[in-house]
Amino acid sequence: MKRNWFAKFATSLVCLAMLVGCGGGGNSESGSGTKAVTVNLGTEPPEMLSFMTTDSTSGNVLRHTMETLITLDGNDEPIPGVAKEVPTKENGGISEDGLTITFNLNPEAKWQDGTQVKASDFEYAWDQLFNVENGAGYATTWAPLIVGAQDIYDAKNDAEREAALAKKGYKADDEAGTFTVQLTKPYAYFVSLMSFYSFAPLNKDAYEKAGGVTKYGTDMDKFLGNGPYKFKEWNHEDSIVLEKNENYWNKDEIKIDQITFRMISDTNTALNEFENGSIDMIGLTGEQASNLKDQGKDVQTYVDGGSWYFLFNTTQKPYDNAKVRRALTLGVDAEGYIENIRKDASKVATAFTTEAVSKGEFTESLGNLYPRSTDYTEAKKLLEEGLAEEGMKLEDFTLTLLGDEGDDAQRMYAYFQEEWQKNLGITVKVDQVTFKTRIERMNTQDFDIVFAGWSPDYNDPKSYLEIVQSDNGNNNGKYSNKEYDALLEKADSETDTTKRTEYLKQAEELFAEECPVGPVFHRATSYICSDRLVGIQRTAYKQIDLRFADVK
Repeated sequence: MKRNWFAKFATSLVCLAMLVGCGGGGNSESGSGTKAVTVNLGTEPPEMLSFMTTDSTSGNVLRHTMETLITLDGNDEPIPGVAKEVPTKENGGISEDGLTITFNLNPEAKWQDGTQVKASDFEYAWDQLFNVENGAGYATTWAPLIVGAQDIYDAKNDAEREAALAKKGYKADDEAGTFTVQLTKPYAYFVSLMSFYSFAPLNKDAYEKAGGVTKYGTDMDKFLGNGPYKFKEWNHEDSIVLEKNENYWNKDEIKIDQITFRMISDTNTALNEFENGSIDMIGLTGEQASNLKDQGKDVQTYVDGGSWYFLFNTTQKPYDNAKVRRALTLGVDAEGYIENIRKDASKVATAFTTEAVSKGEFTESLGNLYPRSTDYTEAKKLLEEGLAEEGMKLEDFTLTLLGDEGDDAQRMYAYFQEEWQKNLGITVKVDQVTFKTRIERMNTQDFDIVFAGWSPDYNDPKSYLEIVQSDNGNNNGKYSNKEYDALLEKADSETDTTKRTEYLKQAEELFAEECPVGPVFHRATSYICSDRLVGIQRTAYKQIDLRFADVK
């Protein structure tokens, strides 16, 4: 997630420290016969309205409280969610030309209040997703995929919107229990994409009663879910407690009765709780992982798909200059950062797209698009050239790096600050804010540079590359390049796999030249878990998934 910023940003955005565990003071039971798990999100989830969500922190909560048409198993393969079966050409769910997808809904799927989830709940949710007045970050990403969705988004008034809605390519038939989608092109990844939270259903009555787009999901009494869990408590900036949803259609397969999401940003506190036995699994900093390995502990690592980078605000000078952006990207020792700060299995970025896509074949085919050197003479020269083109001098240049709170984040920003000052001779300030504030400032271009991450929403290079398309809602740096946009549009129209891949490679190469964002590393996440928590799933496409987990 996107992405996941992280997505999704999600791009998509994520917490730097993700902690997971079983609560109950070291016991797997909380109360009589109740299996309880504690997960530390590290921060308050910024957006709990599914069609508005762009970050993986909120996505990790939504994954447990909302269910989409399709969900993913432990191998990230599509399995039924609200839909009774995964549409294929063989079962008639996908037309021969690949342009029509039909989802047959499970009649047992219920909202947490016991009312039936209907196809019209998906139609209504998508109407909100593509309504430009709501400002959904992913609307411009998904609208081009679906017939008529772009016309809905482009409508300038209510009359135009109503006319566009009448011609839209997604329709509900509640009597038949079907939801049909017409695609603009035969997107091979579309069925799997339906597991993403942008496409979750929305109960119209609950949405309007809560107060619509600005109020819905801001508290537990303003939220109605259909997933395996429902809200029990929400103590803002502290914790969220979920309990099993007794009206969930597949409740008998849900083994854990209660999930507590805590919001702890200090990684040392998390490790202390693990060592005290009150948490069964925690995310680890590189230093913690290294120390625990030295102690003979079983430290786990997974490639989470996160591409971490410097996001440049191209609406401001000198960050509108490609030379400045590339110089700043190459002006830090990325290998030294991994070795000395992260101390984990992360890799220096050789492209923006990570090895999580296509089993790493696409990234490998690109070679190294960001050749780095410990001699920063050329990078400094490139920076001076770019600044001169903007009418600026190196000695007068000061930048501010915006980032998240937390001790681990502080060490990271201090490293980049020192690297830029030492290698390029510029003055660097650091501004650490809450995760929610950071997202808000990114959305309003209130920054110079942000260090951020993006995780894929679906298994394709475009899930990364599209975030800097001119009209993409997650293009927070407001980069715009017609040649780049055209390459991605050609990839969308190409049905020949080899030719499509070539267009995407050309886009990635242009991306490296222009550096709308400056890739630094591809993240691997380390964690440690007791043997009491089993069956948890952590992948690039769902960072925390306890739906299939159990407590011994």
